[in-house]
Amino acid sequence: MNEKLNNFANAIRALSIDMVNEANSGHQGTPLGFADVMSVLFNEFIDFDPGKTDRDRLILSAGHASPMLYATIYLTQRTALSLDDLKKFRKLGARCQGHPKLDKDIGVEMTTGALGQGIATAVGFAIALKKKGLKSKVYVITGDGCLMEGVSHEAMTLASKLNLDNLIVLFDNNDVVVDGFASEFTTDNIARFQAYGFETIEANGHDYDDIRTALNKAQKATKPVFVSFKTKIGYPAEKCGTNACHSRFISKEDARKFRKHFGFSATPFEIPEEVLWQREKSEIDAFETEYRLDKDKLHKIINELKGRFIKSPSKISTREPCGVVFGELCRHFPNIIGGAADLSHSTATISEHNKIITASDFSGDYVNYSIREHAMGCAMNGLAIEGFIPYGGTYLVFSDYMRPAIRNAALMNIAPIFVLTHDSIAVGEDGITHQPIEQLSSLRLMPNLNVMRPSCDVEVAECIELAILNRTTPTALILSREVVDNVRKIHTDSNLCEKGMYELAGFNDDGREKISIIATGSEVALAMQVKDELNNYDVRVISAPCLELFDQQSVEYKQDLLRGRKLFIETGSPDIWYKYKTREDDVILGITQFGESGTAAELFEKFGFTVKNIKKLIEP
Repeated sequence: MNEKLNNFANAIRALSIDMVNEANSGHQGTPLGFADVMSVLFNEFIDFDPGKTDRDRLILSAGHASPMLYATIYLTQRTALSLDDLKKFRKLGARCQGHPKLDKDIGVEMTTGALGQGIATAVGFAIALKKKGLKSKVYVITGDGCLMEGVSHEAMTLASKLNLDNLIVLFDNNDVVVDGFASEFTTDNIARFQAYGFETIEANGHDYDDIRTALNKAQKATKPVFVSFKTKIGYPAEKCGTNACHSRFISKEDARKFRKHFGFSATPFEIPEEVLWQREKSEIDAFETEYRLDKDKLHKIINELKGRFIKSPSKISTREPCGVVFGELCRHFPNIIGGAADLSHSTATISEHNKIITASDFSGDYVNYSIREHAMGCAMNGLAIEGFIPYGGTYLVFSDYMRPAIRNAALMNIAPIFVLTHDSIAVGEDGITHQPIEQLSSLRLMPNLNVMRPSCDVEVAECIELAILNRTTPTALILSREVVDNVRKIHTDSNLCEKGMYELAGFNDDGREKISIIATGSEVALAMQVKDELNNYDVRVISAPCLELFDQQSVEYKQDLLRGRKLFIETGSPDIWYKYKTREDDVILGITQFGESGTAAELFEKFGFTVKNIKKLIEP
């Protein structure tokens, strides 16, 4: 058996060396040092079959070690990953990218590379498998880099509180980081995970019997597991155990010597046929179809809620209908899962219909993430990859704490819904630390992220519908704490927010000079007030809940809405609006400094968000 394990491990090493040398770029150290653990894991423990729902999940949090992952997957012959794919490693358009990119067809469960994202997202995977009632395990390979990132602390404490006994963290304990030895910069990770409440196991990462014993113990654990494998990075090269072999350090000439030492052909990418697993056809499990979205049912529920809001109008914040809508949807769709970072009621993400997920009961539909914004975002990503529709709330200003998770969602083309409330200076007396200024524009700069800022309860319902229907783009749902007027008075079966901008109140065409006021969120109600009081102008009000969707519309539609003189209003950084300015006399009202403590009314007065000031901006 050990000969088989040794050949498999050395094949991982050989292919990893070849891939990096062919690309003239990449990391060889970790693939060489952790290959023995990979060999035992794949040959004796992990159920690796991307076509099965009840497979084990393997997440390479240490994404720089991607050659090890690609080489191992190729050797299993369980996916479409080919030897040609390995040869194109790190090349333009290659399937084998420098850091793993989500590709379930070849067995890559998620995009990793930014340190900490994998180990934190694994928590979401583990919750998802619990929700599905599967006995499968989530294995996550991590190094010192991921464990030094703060999100690992957030995520692992959450895993402990939920007692995710299906989560097994495999730590490549090689004591090496780019700048030297990890022990110079970090803490005792064994003691750390013991303090979390994990079951901790130590093993020699180059001794097959020791590796096997450790993984056997991990299978039987009744709580999350942390296995520390003591390894030598770059093993068995002369420089092994030092940071000199973190990246590419083995030349093509030395690679031939390694291959001969392994008993393989000296030709790059050649592997003995007997090392490869026998190729098996994989059948897609029908379980994956359980959570298919009924779009007609969704639209019917959203329209019923819209009708209810219009029939019984009330002056409320835009955060309040959020909980109403999601609460109703959770009753009908078992794959919608809510949550918040210790702000369930402040963000109105919870309703009387929601049931909290606990360590002893995963039948619920709501996660109390506690004050772990970054881990919450990562866990939501794991849930989304597994077919759930997660939404989770915090304040807009704290989106900065979870930005790497939002970016990773956009990179992976998955669609969690980040509910971000307290969206402007109207937060008031909480002061500058809680008043978002640059966050809206900052989020809008991110590719493949829909930033939606609805103006009222009806728009909230429509934006949530759009967020759920789009399964390849995450959504940042931006909501107010302050109350707003109900600007939508007439029920429409169609979703007016679908085009990103739409005419809320049209011109009177009475001969007066025309001007369009374009606003988002609570500022739309302000625009409607200006329309009523600006007697010298014919005013049209345009609501712009999602600029990303508007940018996707036809040239004709965009030109029509942006024709003529315009005033743009938003309580945030104005820079994003300049791309819509088409005339010298177009005016943009935004905020270019941090806010201040004071009431919302005082701050609106100070920064010019009043009817009186806006009239001055328009009138000569």
